[in-house]
Amino acid sequence: MKYPTENEVKKIGPVVRGLAAFILSCSFFAGVGLVFVVAVVTEALIFVGLIVVCLMVHVTGSVAFR
Repeated sequence: MKYPTENEVKKIGPVVRGLAAFILSCSFFAGVGLVFVVAVVTEALIFVGLIVVCLMVHVTGSVAFR
């Protein structure tokens, strides 16, 4: 996986980076909610949801904090 360079991230702008930070915070809340659901019910779709949330946190975190 090729990470974006600092020059590419600087071109994005603060609005998109702020939006990525907002999506990152929403992803953390979704992850916490899914963890509580996994504690009650264990189904395959919940684990797929956790994988999607982890990918969202990884991508938006790299955009917001780079």
